[in-house]
Amino acid sequence: MLQRVAVSVTLTAMLLIPLFETNHTIAAVDSTAEPKAAPGGTRSARESVRLAIPYLERAGQAWIKKRQCVSCHQVPFMLWSLSAADRQGYPVNRARLKEQLAWSTKIRSFVKPDHKDDLDKAETLAANIDTLNALLLGPADHVQPETAVERSEPAWRQRFVSALQTNQLEQGNWKPCGQLPAQKRPLQETTQVTTAWTILALNRNNALAERNQQALETLQNETPVSTEWWVVRLLLADEETGVEADAYCDALIKKQQADGGWGWLTTESSDALATGMAIYALSRHSNDNRERSILKAVTFLTESQTSDGSWQVPGTKKTARNKPTPTSNYWGTAWAVIGLLESENRYSHIVPGTENSSPTDQKNKPDA
Repeated sequence: MLQRVAVSVTLTAMLLIPLFETNHTIAAVDSTAEPKAAPGGTRSARESVRLAIPYLERAGQAWIKKRQCVSCHQVPFMLWSLSAADRQGYPVNRARLKEQLAWSTKIRSFVKPDHKDDLDKAETLAANIDTLNALLLGPADHVQPETAVERSEPAWRQRFVSALQTNQLEQGNWKPCGQLPAQKRPLQETTQVTTAWTILALNRNNALAERNQQALETLQNETPVSTEWWVVRLLLADEETGVEADAYCDALIKKQQADGGWGWLTTESSDALATGMAIYALSRHSNDNRERSILKAVTFLTESQTSDGSWQVPGTKKTARNKPTPTSNYWGTAWAVIGLLESENRYSHIVPGTENSSPTDQKNKPDA
C-alpha cells in the first residue's frame, strides 16, 4: 500500500514540476506591442503569475484614475488576485494595495464622479451586490490598513455583510446588479449565480442570510449553460452541505474541453475567465479525480497567455458578440491568476519550489 502511494505521489510530482517551476526567463513586458500568445510550454504557472502581476497592477490603477469607480469586475478582482499573489510571496506593491483597498471599500467609490455629491448610501449598496460579494471574498487580511483612522472602514466588512443580509429579496435570492443582467445567459441563471456568490460571501464572513435555506432552494437549475454556475455551486456545496460536492465536481470536469480549458458558456471555446474559476473551485475541493483535470487546465492557461501578461477573453455580454473586451480581458486575467495561485497552494506540499513564499520573494517585496 505504501509503495502504491509513493508511486502516485511521484507521478503527480513529475507532472506538476514542469508546470510550476522551470528555468525559463520571463519575457519583458512590452505594453505597446500587440499581445501575442506565448509559444506552447515556454512558461511555468509561477512565471505566468509573475508576468500577469504588472498588467493587473497597471491596468487596475489606470481604471481607478480614469473611471474613479470600483465597478463589479475591475477593482474587486484586482484586489483579490493581487492580495492572493502577495500572500504567496510574489512581488506585489503592498503599500499601494492597501491604499486601493481603503479607497475601494468607501461607498463613494462605488459611483461615478458626477453621482458622488447626492449619494444615497443604502441605495448604492443595494445596487452593488456583486461588488460587495467580490470585496468580501477577495482581499486578504494582511493587506488591511494599519492605522486606526484607516481602519475606520473595516467596519466595511460588517457594513457590507449587513447590506447583503438586508437586501435579500422576499423569495430568498439577490438581484444581479450593473450590467450583469445583459449577460449572454438566461437572467434566471445570472440571478442564481449572484445568489450563490452572496451566500458564499456571507459564509466566509461568518454570517448567514435570514432566509438561507430559501436562498439555496432558488438555485435549482436543470439546464445551466455557464461554467460559472457549476463553479459556484461546487464551492457552495463544499461549504454548505458537502454531500453533493463530488457530483458537482464530476459534472464540472465533464464540461472541460479537449484543450484543457472551459468556456464561460459551456458550449463555447475555452477562455481564461472560466478556466481560472474552474481551477479555483477544483483546487479547493477534496477529490482525487480532479488532479489531472487541473494540470490540463493550468497548461491551457500558461500556453494561452499573451506577451503583456493578460489573457484575451470574449465578453460575457450579448453585445460583445463573443469578441474580447478590455473588461473581460481584465476579469479573465484576474481569475486566471486566482486559479493558478489556488492550484499552486494546493500542490505546494508535494512539488519542490512551489512554497507559498520564499525568503527572496519576501525580501524583495516592494512596500511603496
